[in-house]
Amino acid sequence: MIRPWLPLLTKLVISVLAALVLYGVCTLFGLFLPLPVLISLGLAGGTIWWFIDEGADRADQLHAPALDLDVDYALPHAQDTRVRRLEDLAHGAQPRRRMTHRGLLRTLGEIADERSLDPDAPPLGPDLNRLIETARQPDAEQHPVGPLDRRALHRCLRELAQHEERDR
Repeated sequence: MIRPWLPLLTKLVISVLAALVLYGVCTLFGLFLPLPVLISLGLAGGTIWWFIDEGADRADQLHAPALDLDVDYALPHAQDTRVRRLEDLAHGAQPRRRMTHRGLLRTLGEIADERSLDPDAPPLGPDLNRLIETARQPDAEQHPVGPLDRRALHRCLRELAQHEERDR
């Protein structure tokens, strides 16, 4: 336990002894210095000596990886502007934001319409169809659209992307 502190203790003792020797020499010449000040200077000198001798541990140099500006580095879905627009709309479909839940569901309806042009695409589920049809109604007071939580949004997006998720 005391082993790591041994160099500090020895340097402090040597510095305080040097301060006491200085006190004795000054007393022989008739110069009376206050003993607590000399002991404090001895302790401070020993601590500074230990700091200089031991040195501070330095952290390893952090090397950031080189920035890859190649186009293939981007994720495939991030290259599609429609997906980025939908992400922006989904982020905006929160209370007091620029897009409403109705607008988000209408955008999902546009994606569903585009998806329905593919003859191999499986039909959408009844819940998603009901949400999209409710959002398409022009009268918002008679056909209110409830908030779409994250789980329901993910479920809708997975359903819309069932046929799209394939190896490229």
